[in-house]
Amino acid sequence: MPAEMEKALAQAEGTAIELVRLGRVEDALRCVFGAIREALRPLVESARRQGEMLGEFMKTVREQRENMDELVKSIREQRENIDRLTKNVDKLTEDVEALRRGLELEAHMRRSEVGAVRGEAVELRVMRGLADWFEEHAPEYKVRGWPMRRGPDLVVEGRGVLAAVEATVRPKAEDVDQLIAGAGVVKLEWGRKPDLLVIYSYSGEVPEEVAEYAAERGVKIARGPRQLKKLLDEVAKAREGRALHEPCSNGL
Repeated sequence: MPAEMEKALAQAEGTAIELVRLGRVEDALRCVFGAIREALRPLVESARRQGEMLGEFMKTVREQRENMDELVKSIREQRENIDRLTKNVDKLTEDVEALRRGLELEAHMRRSEVGAVRGEAVELRVMRGLADWFEEHAPEYKVRGWPMRRGPDLVVEGRGVLAAVEATVRPKAEDVDQLIAGAGVVKLEWGRKPDLLVIYSYSGEVPEEVAEYAAERGVKIARGPRQLKKLLDEVAKAREGRALHEPCSNGL
């Protein structure tokens, strides 16, 4: 308790005692309560000010809380916007990826179409050149392009020999298998089985493993028109030799 307050109460106490001795009890009580009231006035004022300050503080806290709620709400909205944006970006990425794959597929198909057209053009030139060479140097053999999609690229016929020929730049094992399968088509459409199956490499290149595979399957390799003619001549001579010996055998 402050010294001034203690002094005022002590004075009031002395005054109240004197008044009581004089028989003035009511005045003594008023004196005591007045002193107490005056002594408590600063405390009451201080409590009031502190209450006002507490009220302001609570108001500030409420405002800060409201601001915090607004901030949290704003953050939540931003997160939702980011989530939507992320989904849109993901969808756009998927669309771009699908477009890229589509363009790559289209480009591949176009390259394949161009490559196929170029390949067919080259094969036609090779066949035409081969036919011209045989017409000039070995007219006993006729070179004909195979008209159907299934089967060999061309057939060569002459001297009783029928050969199925697959023309390619650089032979593969698949070409050997394709030629063997095509021989059945020739038998079905031509009426007879080819006497000779030939892979014609117009580049002159033949991988060693392909040559070995072709030999195992009974398919011959020709690296030019002269080699092809040589193979045809060998089969023709063998057929002619067998034909010469057949009458003798019958006669015996």
